[in-house]
Amino acid sequence: MAGIITITSGKGGVGKTGISLNLSLALAAEGFKVCLFDADLGLANVNILTGIYPEKDLETVISGQSSLNDILIRDYQGIDIIPGSSGVEKLADLTRAETGTLISAFLDLEAYDFFIFDTSAGISPQVLSFCMASHEIILVVTTEPTSLTDAYSMLKVLSKHGYDLPVKVIVNQVTSGKAAQKAYTRLKQTVSRFLKAKIEPLGMIAWDKNVRASVISQTPFFILFPDTAASRCIAAIAEKLIKNHGETRDLPLEFFWDACLSFLEKHHPRKDEKNNDKEIAKPDPDIRDMISHMESKLSLLIKEVGDIRQFLETHVMMTAEKEAAAGPRPKEIILDFESWLEKKQG
Repeated sequence: MAGIITITSGKGGVGKTGISLNLSLALAAEGFKVCLFDADLGLANVNILTGIYPEKDLETVISGQSSLNDILIRDYQGIDIIPGSSGVEKLADLTRAETGTLISAFLDLEAYDFFIFDTSAGISPQVLSFCMASHEIILVVTTEPTSLTDAYSMLKVLSKHGYDLPVKVIVNQVTSGKAAQKAYTRLKQTVSRFLKAKIEPLGMIAWDKNVRASVISQTPFFILFPDTAASRCIAAIAEKLIKNHGETRDLPLEFFWDACLSFLEKHHPRKDEKNNDKEIAKPDPDIRDMISHMESKLSLLIKEVGDIRQFLETHVMMTAEKEAAAGPRPKEIILDFESWLEKKQG
Protein backbone atom coordinates (compact mmCIF):
# COMPACT_ATOMS: atom_id res chain seq x y z
CA MET A 1 0.00 0.00 0.00
CA ALA A 2 1.09 3.57 -0.66
CA GLY A 3 0.22 7.11 0.28
CA ILE A 4 -1.42 8.21 -2.97
CA ILE A 5 -1.23 11.94 -3.67
CA THR A 6 -2.79 13.64 -6.69
CA ILE A 7 -1.28 17.01 -7.55
CA THR A 8 -3.49 19.13 -9.76
CA SER A 9 -4.42 22.71 -10.67
CA GLY A 10 -7.35 24.50 -12.19
CA LYS A 11 -5.06 26.48 -14.49
CA GLY A 12 -1.99 25.63 -16.53
CA GLY A 13 1.32 27.41 -16.08
CA VAL A 14 1.30 27.49 -12.26
CA GLY A 15 4.31 25.19 -11.83
CA LYS A 16 2.38 22.04 -10.93
CA THR A 17 4.71 19.55 -12.65
CA GLY A 18 7.80 21.19 -11.18
CA ILE A 19 6.29 20.83 -7.72
CA SER A 20 5.31 17.19 -8.37
CA LEU A 21 8.83 16.28 -9.51
CA ASN A 22 10.77 18.18 -6.86
CA LEU A 23 8.43 17.12 -4.06
CA SER A 24 8.93 13.49 -5.09
CA LEU A 25 12.70 14.01 -4.91
CA ALA A 26 12.42 15.68 -1.49
CA LEU A 27 10.44 12.73 -0.11
CA ALA A 28 12.99 10.29 -1.57
CA ALA A 29 15.79 12.28 0.04
CA GLU A 30 14.21 11.49 3.41
CA GLY A 31 14.48 7.76 2.71
CA PHE A 32 11.00 7.07 1.31
CA LYS A 33 10.38 4.98 -1.79
CA VAL A 34 8.56 7.21 -4.27
CA CYS A 35 6.99 6.70 -7.70
CA LEU A 36 5.92 9.67 -9.83
CA PHE A 37 3.18 9.01 -12.40
CA ASP A 38 3.26 11.52 -15.26
CA ALA A 39 -0.48 11.81 -15.88
CA ASP A 40 -0.23 15.15 -17.70
CA LEU A 41 -1.63 13.74 -20.95
CA GLY A 42 -0.21 14.97 -24.22
CA LEU A 43 2.30 17.40 -22.68
CA ALA A 44 4.84 15.09 -20.99
CA ASN A 45 6.21 17.93 -18.88
CA VAL A 46 8.18 15.57 -16.65
CA ASN A 47 10.15 14.60 -19.75
CA ILE A 48 10.99 18.24 -20.40
CA LEU A 49 12.08 18.89 -16.81
CA THR A 50 14.29 15.78 -16.64
CA GLY A 51 15.50 15.41 -20.22
CA ILE A 52 14.16 11.83 -20.30
CA TYR A 53 12.17 10.81 -23.37
CA PRO A 54 10.91 7.21 -23.04
CA GLU A 55 10.01 5.19 -26.12
CA LYS A 56 7.06 3.47 -24.41
CA ASP A 57 4.31 4.77 -22.17
CA LEU A 58 1.11 3.61 -20.46
CA GLU A 59 -0.65 3.06 -23.79
CA THR A 60 1.64 0.10 -24.59
CA VAL A 61 0.74 -1.41 -21.20
CA ILE A 62 -2.99 -0.99 -21.84
CA SER A 63 -2.65 -2.65 -25.25
CA GLY A 64 -0.69 -5.53 -23.73
CA GLN A 65 2.51 -4.81 -25.69
CA SER A 66 4.53 -4.00 -22.55
CA SER A 67 4.44 -4.61 -18.84
CA LEU A 68 4.50 -1.78 -16.33
CA ASN A 69 8.03 -2.79 -15.37
CA ASP A 70 9.04 -2.42 -19.05
CA ILE A 71 8.08 1.26 -19.18
CA LEU A 72 9.13 2.16 -15.62
CA ILE A 73 12.00 4.68 -15.45
CA ARG A 74 13.95 3.42 -12.46
CA ASP A 75 16.00 5.37 -9.97
CA TYR A 76 16.00 8.81 -11.52
CA GLN A 77 17.76 10.77 -8.77
CA GLY A 78 16.25 8.29 -6.28
CA ILE A 79 12.67 8.07 -7.62
CA ASP A 80 10.85 5.90 -10.16
CA ILE A 81 8.77 7.49 -12.94
CA ILE A 82 5.87 6.05 -14.95
CA PRO A 83 5.34 7.90 -18.25
CA GLY A 84 1.59 8.16 -18.81
CA SER A 85 1.41 10.44 -21.87
CA SER A 86 -1.09 9.26 -24.53
CA GLY A 87 -2.12 6.31 -22.39
CA VAL A 88 -3.76 8.64 -19.87
CA GLU A 89 -6.01 10.10 -22.55
CA LYS A 90 -7.06 6.59 -23.52
CA LEU A 91 -8.21 5.82 -19.96
CA ALA A 92 -11.60 7.37 -20.66
CA ASP A 93 -12.32 4.83 -23.42
CA LEU A 94 -10.94 1.57 -22.06
CA THR A 95 -12.76 -1.65 -22.85
CA ARG A 96 -13.41 -4.03 -19.96
CA ALA A 97 -10.54 -6.22 -21.12
CA GLU A 98 -8.14 -3.26 -21.18
CA THR A 99 -9.32 -2.22 -17.71
CA GLY A 100 -8.47 -5.66 -16.38
CA THR A 101 -5.05 -5.54 -18.07
CA LEU A 102 -4.25 -2.18 -16.47
CA ILE A 103 -5.29 -3.18 -12.94
CA SER A 104 -3.39 -6.47 -13.22
CA ALA A 105 -0.27 -4.55 -14.31
CA PHE A 106 -0.25 -2.57 -11.07
CA LEU A 107 -0.59 -5.75 -9.01
CA ASP A 108 2.89 -6.73 -10.20
CA LEU A 109 4.44 -3.38 -9.27
CA GLU A 110 6.70 -3.22 -6.24
CA ALA A 111 5.61 -1.43 -3.06
CA TYR A 112 6.07 2.32 -2.62
CA ASP A 113 5.68 4.64 0.34
CA PHE A 114 4.36 7.47 -1.83
CA PHE A 115 2.71 7.30 -5.24
CA ILE A 116 2.36 10.79 -6.73
CA PHE A 117 0.13 11.59 -9.72
CA ASP A 118 0.94 14.72 -11.70
CA THR A 119 -2.29 15.45 -13.59
CA SER A 120 -3.15 17.80 -16.42
CA ALA A 121 -4.56 21.21 -15.55
CA GLY A 122 -8.32 21.68 -15.75
CA ILE A 123 -11.31 19.46 -15.06
CA SER A 124 -11.24 16.75 -17.73
CA PRO A 125 -12.77 13.34 -16.85
CA GLN A 126 -9.26 11.88 -16.49
CA VAL A 127 -8.16 14.58 -14.04
CA LEU A 128 -11.32 14.25 -11.98
CA SER A 129 -11.00 10.45 -11.88
CA PHE A 130 -7.50 10.70 -10.37
CA CYS A 131 -8.71 13.26 -7.83
CA MET A 132 -11.84 11.38 -6.80
CA ALA A 133 -9.88 8.15 -6.29
CA SER A 134 -7.22 9.82 -4.10
CA HIS A 135 -7.25 10.23 -0.34
CA GLU A 136 -5.03 13.28 -0.66
CA ILE A 137 -5.21 16.08 -3.24
CA ILE A 138 -2.74 18.94 -3.53
CA LEU A 139 -4.09 21.94 -5.43
CA VAL A 140 -1.44 24.29 -6.82
CA VAL A 141 -2.31 27.98 -7.25
CA THR A 142 -0.52 31.28 -7.72
CA THR A 143 -1.49 34.74 -6.48
CA GLU A 144 -3.00 35.63 -9.88
CA PRO A 145 -6.80 36.14 -9.84
CA THR A 146 -7.24 33.80 -12.84
CA SER A 147 -5.43 31.00 -10.99
CA LEU A 148 -7.61 31.43 -7.91
CA THR A 149 -10.77 31.52 -10.06
CA ASP A 150 -9.82 28.29 -11.85
CA ALA A 151 -8.89 26.65 -8.53
CA TYR A 152 -12.34 27.54 -7.21
CA SER A 153 -13.90 25.95 -10.31
CA MET A 154 -11.94 22.76 -9.67
CA LEU A 155 -13.09 22.65 -6.04
CA LYS A 156 -16.67 23.31 -7.13
CA VAL A 157 -16.64 20.29 -9.47
CA LEU A 158 -15.01 18.06 -6.84
CA SER A 159 -17.64 19.15 -4.32
CA LYS A 160 -20.40 18.44 -6.85
CA HIS A 161 -19.12 14.87 -7.22
CA GLY A 162 -19.08 14.38 -3.45
CA TYR A 163 -15.37 14.68 -2.60
CA ASP A 164 -15.42 15.44 1.13
CA LEU A 165 -11.77 15.21 2.23
CA PRO A 166 -9.74 18.39 2.82
CA VAL A 167 -7.85 19.57 -0.26
CA LYS A 168 -4.32 20.82 0.51
CA VAL A 169 -3.30 24.08 -1.17
CA ILE A 170 0.19 25.19 -2.24
CA VAL A 171 0.64 28.82 -3.30
CA ASN A 172 3.47 28.90 -5.83
CA GLN A 173 5.72 31.64 -7.23
CA VAL A 174 5.11 34.06 -4.35
CA THR A 175 7.22 37.14 -3.64
CA SER A 176 6.43 37.18 0.09
CA GLY A 177 4.69 35.25 2.82
CA LYS A 178 2.14 38.03 3.10
CA ALA A 179 1.21 37.68 -0.59
CA ALA A 180 0.77 33.91 -0.19
CA GLN A 181 -1.41 34.34 2.89
CA LYS A 182 -3.56 36.94 1.13
CA ALA A 183 -4.13 34.67 -1.89
CA TYR A 184 -4.99 31.65 0.27
CA THR A 185 -7.34 33.68 2.50
CA ARG A 186 -9.15 34.99 -0.56
CA LEU A 187 -9.67 31.45 -1.88
CA LYS A 188 -10.63 30.12 1.56
CA GLN A 189 -13.27 32.79 2.12
CA THR A 190 -14.88 32.21 -1.28
CA VAL A 191 -14.90 28.43 -0.84
CA SER A 192 -16.31 28.65 2.70
CA ARG A 193 -19.07 30.95 1.52
CA PHE A 194 -20.29 29.03 -1.52
CA LEU A 195 -19.07 25.41 -1.34
CA LYS A 196 -19.12 22.40 0.96
CA ALA A 197 -15.51 21.65 -0.02
CA LYS A 198 -12.78 21.96 2.62
CA ILE A 199 -9.30 23.32 1.98
CA GLU A 200 -6.18 23.50 4.13
CA PRO A 201 -2.88 25.35 3.58
CA LEU A 202 0.07 23.05 2.88
CA GLY A 203 2.70 25.66 2.17
CA MET A 204 4.12 28.18 -0.24
CA ILE A 205 6.99 28.20 -2.72
CA ALA A 206 8.95 31.39 -3.20
CA TRP A 207 9.61 32.90 -6.62
CA ASP A 208 13.18 31.87 -7.39
CA LYS A 209 15.31 32.68 -10.46
CA ASN A 210 17.10 29.35 -10.01
CA VAL A 211 13.88 27.51 -10.89
CA ARG A 212 14.08 28.85 -14.45
CA ALA A 213 17.76 27.94 -14.64
CA SER A 214 16.95 24.38 -13.62
CA VAL A 215 14.27 24.10 -16.33
CA ILE A 216 16.77 25.21 -18.97
CA SER A 217 19.35 22.69 -17.72
CA GLN A 218 16.65 19.94 -17.49
CA THR A 219 17.73 19.15 -13.93
CA PRO A 220 15.26 19.55 -11.00
CA PHE A 221 16.05 22.56 -8.84
CA PHE A 222 15.96 20.42 -5.69
CA ILE A 223 18.99 18.57 -7.09
CA LEU A 224 20.75 21.44 -8.88
CA PHE A 225 20.21 24.10 -6.21
CA PRO A 226 19.50 22.28 -2.92
CA ASP A 227 19.95 25.42 -0.80
CA THR A 228 17.92 27.82 -2.94
CA ALA A 229 14.70 29.36 -1.59
CA ALA A 230 12.39 27.16 -3.70
CA SER A 231 14.19 23.99 -2.53
CA ARG A 232 13.84 24.99 1.12
CA CYS A 233 10.11 25.55 0.57
CA ILE A 234 9.76 22.12 -1.07
CA ALA A 235 11.64 20.50 1.83
CA ALA A 236 9.26 22.14 4.33
CA ILE A 237 6.22 20.84 2.42
CA ALA A 238 7.72 17.34 2.23
CA GLU A 239 8.25 17.43 5.98
CA LYS A 240 4.55 18.19 6.52
CA LEU A 241 3.50 15.32 4.24
CA ILE A 242 5.81 12.93 6.11
CA LYS A 243 4.44 14.08 9.45
CA ASN A 244 0.86 13.48 8.28
CA HIS A 245 1.70 10.27 6.44
CA GLY A 246 0.26 8.06 9.19
CA GLU A 247 -2.91 10.13 9.45
CA THR A 248 -3.98 9.62 5.82
CA ARG A 249 -5.18 6.19 4.74
CA ASP A 250 -2.79 4.28 2.51
CA LEU A 251 -4.47 2.62 -0.45
CA PRO A 252 -3.52 -0.43 -2.53
CA LEU A 253 -2.86 0.72 -6.08
CA GLU A 254 -5.32 -1.77 -7.55
CA PHE A 255 -8.08 -0.25 -5.36
CA PHE A 256 -7.09 3.22 -6.51
CA TRP A 257 -7.30 2.21 -10.17
CA ASP A 258 -10.61 0.46 -9.63
CA ALA A 259 -12.06 3.65 -8.10
CA CYS A 260 -10.50 5.77 -10.83
CA LEU A 261 -11.85 3.69 -13.70
CA SER A 262 -15.25 3.27 -12.03
CA PHE A 263 -15.58 7.06 -11.95
CA LEU A 264 -14.70 7.25 -15.65
CA GLU A 265 -17.19 4.50 -16.46
CA LYS A 266 -19.95 6.37 -14.67
CA HIS A 267 -19.23 9.82 -16.06
CA HIS A 268 -17.70 8.87 -19.42
CA PRO A 269 -19.15 5.63 -20.88
CA ARG A 270 -16.60 3.11 -22.11
CA LYS A 271 -15.94 2.43 -25.77
CA ASP A 272 -17.40 -1.08 -25.83
CA GLU A 273 -20.60 0.11 -24.16
CA LYS A 274 -20.95 2.89 -26.74
CA ASN A 275 -20.55 0.40 -29.60
CA ASN A 276 -23.00 -2.12 -28.15
CA ASP A 277 -25.67 0.40 -27.30
CA LYS A 278 -28.38 -0.07 -29.92
CA GLU A 279 -30.74 2.52 -28.53
CA ILE A 280 -30.55 6.08 -29.64
CA ALA A 281 -29.66 8.26 -26.69
CA LYS A 282 -32.60 10.29 -25.47
CA PRO A 283 -31.99 14.02 -25.48
CA ASP A 284 -31.90 15.87 -22.21
CA PRO A 285 -35.46 17.05 -21.34
CA ASP A 286 -34.26 20.59 -20.60
CA ILE A 287 -32.47 20.81 -23.94
CA ARG A 288 -35.48 19.33 -25.73
CA ASP A 289 -37.81 21.91 -24.17
CA MET A 290 -35.38 24.69 -25.04
CA ILE A 291 -35.18 23.57 -28.67
CA SER A 292 -38.97 23.29 -28.87
CA HIS A 293 -39.34 26.80 -27.45
CA MET A 294 -36.80 28.15 -29.96
CA GLU A 295 -38.63 26.44 -32.83
CA SER A 296 -41.92 28.03 -31.74
CA LYS A 297 -40.31 31.46 -31.54
CA LEU A 298 -38.68 30.97 -34.92
CA SER A 299 -41.97 29.91 -36.55
CA LEU A 300 -43.71 32.96 -35.09
CA LEU A 301 -40.92 35.22 -36.31
CA ILE A 302 -41.10 33.75 -39.85
CA LYS A 303 -44.89 34.29 -39.88
CA GLU A 304 -44.50 37.92 -38.75
CA VAL A 305 -41.89 38.57 -41.43
CA GLY A 306 -44.27 37.06 -44.04
CA ASP A 307 -47.13 39.31 -42.84
CA ILE A 308 -44.92 42.38 -43.03
CA ARG A 309 -43.78 41.46 -46.52
CA GLN A 310 -47.38 40.91 -47.70
CA PHE A 311 -48.42 44.26 -46.19
CA LEU A 312 -45.61 46.09 -47.95
CA GLU A 313 -46.38 44.46 -51.29
CA THR A 314 -50.10 45.35 -50.96
CA HIS A 315 -49.25 48.93 -49.94
CA VAL A 316 -46.95 49.39 -52.94
CA MET A 317 -49.62 48.06 -55.33
CA MET A 318 -52.35 50.31 -53.85
CA THR A 319 -50.10 53.34 -54.09
CA ALA A 320 -49.31 52.57 -57.72
CA GLU A 321 -53.03 52.16 -58.52
CA LYS A 322 -53.91 55.53 -56.88
CA GLU A 323 -51.20 57.32 -58.80
CA ALA A 324 -52.41 55.80 -62.08
CA ALA A 325 -56.05 56.85 -61.35
CA ALA A 326 -55.03 60.43 -60.56
CA GLY A 327 -53.79 60.99 -64.11
CA PRO A 328 -50.43 62.26 -65.31
CA ARG A 329 -48.30 64.28 -62.93
CA PRO A 330 -47.93 68.02 -63.62
CA LYS A 331 -44.76 69.07 -65.32
CA GLU A 332 -42.02 69.98 -62.94
CA ILE A 333 -41.38 73.72 -62.74
CA ILE A 334 -37.70 74.50 -62.52
CA LEU A 335 -36.94 77.55 -60.39
CA ASP A 336 -33.87 79.44 -61.56
CA PHE A 337 -33.11 81.62 -58.54
CA GLU A 338 -30.18 83.42 -60.15
CA SER A 339 -32.20 84.45 -63.23
CA TRP A 340 -35.04 85.71 -61.00
CA LEU A 341 -32.56 87.73 -58.90
CA GLU A 342 -30.95 89.35 -62.00
CA LYS A 343 -34.38 90.26 -63.40
CA LYS A 344 -35.42 91.85 -60.12
CA GLN A 345 -32.23 93.89 -59.81
CA GLY A 346 -32.47 95.05 -63.47
